[in-house]
Amino acid sequence: MQNESPTKATELMQKAVPMMLKLEVAPTPYNYGIWYEYVSNRNQKLNQIMDGTLRKLGHLPGFLSRELFHEFLLPDEFQQGNGQKKKLKSIVDSAASSSKDMSKGLDELNSVLAKSRKILKRADKEEHIDSVINYLEKGALVASQKANHFNQSLEQVHAELAKLKAELDDIKKQNDVDELTQLGNQKGFERTLYQWLPDAEDDISIILLDIDNLASINQQFGKRAGTALIRYIADLMKTLALEKSVMSRFEGGTFGILLNEATLDFTHRFAELLRQQISEQKIRYKQSKIHMPQVTVSVGIATLLGQEGPEEFLERARKNLLRAKQSGKNCTSDR
Repeated sequence: MQNESPTKATELMQKAVPMMLKLEVAPTPYNYGIWYEYVSNRNQKLNQIMDGTLRKLGHLPGFLSRELFHEFLLPDEFQQGNGQKKKLKSIVDSAASSSKDMSKGLDELNSVLAKSRKILKRADKEEHIDSVINYLEKGALVASQKANHFNQSLEQVHAELAKLKAELDDIKKQNDVDELTQLGNQKGFERTLYQWLPDAEDDISIILLDIDNLASINQQFGKRAGTALIRYIADLMKTLALEKSVMSRFEGGTFGILLNEATLDFTHRFAELLRQQISEQKIRYKQSKIHMPQVTVSVGIATLLGQEGPEEFLERARKNLLRAKQSGKNCTSDR
């Protein structure tokens, strides 16, 4: 955010706070920063994303506010993750040191120029002029050297910041991965849902599938068998993954699939393919070498309706999953 006069800052604050209260946005520093910048109307890209998000979501979820704050309001060098603060401080300190050195060099050059002007006003001999020219050349050389050093430092800072940003992106991706299956986790699933919704029409679909009778399998074969089964189902799902899709494990034996540009009919066919493929598997628990009884899944699907928000959208898929369970399991429900 830019520096404001006290009057202007108060004016923007008086606009931002009522909007936050109306939309029940938590008054955190992140959220306040977003809304303060939004009402200032000076960041066109931010305002476009905010307007589109508000149309779909009603208000911004916490993690999306943080991401917008990092992307649009804070300089890139302050997009930091755990364990990165010392590295970032070193980069910033190095840049600050080079900047001070550069500023000092410019001050010295200005001093040389000022003194040279005074001398030239009184110069009446050729050797005086030669001395002044020599003096100016030396001053300009020193300033030029410091400027070159500053440019080199900036290039190094940019390279180090790019490397740091790549590390932070990796950390972010790792936080969205389920360790057991290496699919996405529920947080990553919801993050993608929030990202896709602002630009969506009615072509986003959710598939929720849950392993039937997982508790009985754990009881009969042991929890290790249940864990192995979850991993097995995840690996099978990966072989059937579509290009514009996100596969995630929520908790226990529940999985979520987010499909982009997918109609309800297409989603239903894909969900049925998954269900049938899983039901046809002959699974033997390697520890006991005993074949498990037929493994099945229940599936609930939903396709986005109009201006539906993410919570309502996901809740419809959950209700359809529950309906599939109540209908005898090993089936798909979309209504």
